[in-house]
Amino acid sequence: IAQLPDGGYAYLSNAEKSSGNGGVYGLYFNKDGEIIDYKALLTGTSRNCGGGMSPWNTWISCEEVGSGQCWQVEPDPNKPNHNSPKPTLLGGPSGGAYETVAVDNTNENKPIFFTTEDKSNGELRRFEA
Repeated sequence: IAQLPDGGYAYLSNAEKSSGNGGVYGLYFNKDGEIIDYKALLTGTSRNCGGGMSPWNTWISCEEVGSGQCWQVEPDPNKPNHNSPKPTLLGGPSGGAYETVAVDNTNENKPIFFTTEDKSNGELRRFEA
């Protein structure tokens, strides 16, 4: 759930569909809890499995395919990157089959990101911002 400046919030959910039919969708609520919008925030990706919030109130969505990436999605419609999700450095140049992401933001000046791969011998990767 992403808190929005107007007191509302967005419920963000991944779509774990294959062949470029995956992505992230947002269900938007006003400050009174009423649904006011539903929209695609990331499309054209595959098997978006897990995800998590970043320290910057953006959603990170992980693709669970061999060369998958972790994408940063801006849920706030008033921010400049709202309609332009970006691949993060978490996926590296060759990507991976990512299950999910978590963030240790104990030190706000240097958050640590962790990703997992969905394989029996999958890696746990650690990235420092």
